[in-house]
Amino acid sequence: MLAIFFAALSLSHLGLLVWSLRQPSIGLPIWFLRCLLLALALDNMVIALAPLLLESPVYGVMSMMRFWIHAILLPGLLVFAAYLLQRYVASERIRVWLPRLGWALAIIAITYGYVFELAPLELVVADYYPRMISADSQPPLATIAVNLLVIVAGIWLWRVAQWPWLFAGALQIFLVNGASAGLEWAFIVGNSAELLFALSLLATLAHIQKDATSNVDDRSGDSQAAMAAELRGN
Repeated sequence: MLAIFFAALSLSHLGLLVWSLRQPSIGLPIWFLRCLLLALALDNMVIALAPLLLESPVYGVMSMMRFWIHAILLPGLLVFAAYLLQRYVASERIRVWLPRLGWALAIIAITYGYVFELAPLELVVADYYPRMISADSQPPLATIAVNLLVIVAGIWLWRVAQWPWLFAGALQIFLVNGASAGLEWAFIVGNSAELLFALSLLATLAHIQKDATSNVDDRSGDSQAAMAAELRGN
């Protein structure tokens, strides 16, 4: 039953990925989300295939890839958030430095994740729903830090753009993972929360794209009105 549930989660992420391919491309943010959706789809599919492939050496490699992809890709959320917030900053200097700060924090998180989580990583078979998990039960501090920073970015975006859903998506996954930490079924609710988080990211990007388009149209309309007024004056 759980295998079917995780297969459904995987297909849901793939569905969002296909939907994103039909949306206007606005550079790095949309491509990051597409990579993230693909990674989440693969993550859930690896869990779904556990009952069939657990004894296979290939499954150990697939499981190891899950942890590597998480540790390397998730800090990119800081870059994603920085590029979104950049659109609502008036200062040219801050607009230039905001993405750089996002990249710097992401690199720090990736480095920390490699040194303290990936390098010593050992996998064992879980008792509840047999799959491969980390033998070390320490909390993923880099992921937690990234989540908290995205919550802060969501609060900022809520304030400047009246859009609360990045904050809501980041907050719910933080609370779900925190409340279920150490429990056998934490991976079930955690992966479900990831789907809601992915939806909030896509919705946020679509909203900002629409907002940017509206601003361009407004400026174009103002320019045309000013030109018409000038012509009438002449």
